[in-house]
Amino acid sequence: MSQHDKLSLWQKIKQLLTASAPQPVTDAASKKNRMASANTSTQAADSISPVDGSHSGNDQLPTPDATLKTDEKNTAPPHHNETPIVDCLKQYFNDKQWHYTHYLPKTGDSQQSHHLSLRMRHKKIDCGYLFRVQEKNKLLAIYGILPFLIPESHQSAALLLITQINYDMLIGNLEMDVNDGEIRYKNAIDVEAVGIDTEIIEHSLQSVVAMTTVASELFGDLINNQDPAEDMQTLLTELRQQSDARTFFLPTQYVQ
Repeated sequence: MSQHDKLSLWQKIKQLLTASAPQPVTDAASKKNRMASANTSTQAADSISPVDGSHSGNDQLPTPDATLKTDEKNTAPPHHNETPIVDCLKQYFNDKQWHYTHYLPKTGDSQQSHHLSLRMRHKKIDCGYLFRVQEKNKLLAIYGILPFLIPESHQSAALLLITQINYDMLIGNLEMDVNDGEIRYKNAIDVEAVGIDTEIIEHSLQSVVAMTTVASELFGDLINNQDPAEDMQTLLTELRQQSDARTFFLPTQYVQ
């Protein structure tokens, strides 16, 4: 058996999401009715779009405020849709005309774990996103995967930084695979408790996209530092200096 055949499903998905110019096979439902691109605005007016060029629909996530209703119906308990979580996600992707790949559960998987993956671009940063569904337990996790790996020489500093960030993070968490240096941001919801609909998917995905973009910039600065510090205060100071060095315009009291 070849080494490739020994790879786990998660490792195969990681290879797909980190490969350049990926060409995944789309779910049959996402091949139909592709239309010309139509631009909308996100909350920060930043483009969020699939990257592989196979999608020709709406390239941006809509502003959350535009989809929220302000009538009294919002005060009602969440509606628990009996539709499978995977079908709700597929409907959302198809409505957006987004290209995605669906990995079915393995034979004998008691948790019925589905994986749906796609690539998106936000603030010119191209990242992979993975939706992990456990239908039996009604759980949904969304991962934002950074487009680069942390070299072994920088992993100690990266773990130190991740630990400090996670300490004060209210929602979701950052994590690193020490086997290959992959960093991802994860958020999850209990669908049985809160239900699932377009609004919930929209807000959950936007939070993951935003945090993954910030993490990509932060850890990009880290790996660009040839000899990162191993104490937190010095490390944060170095990263702040690198971030400031990228700033095009710094306000002063003088006209520039």
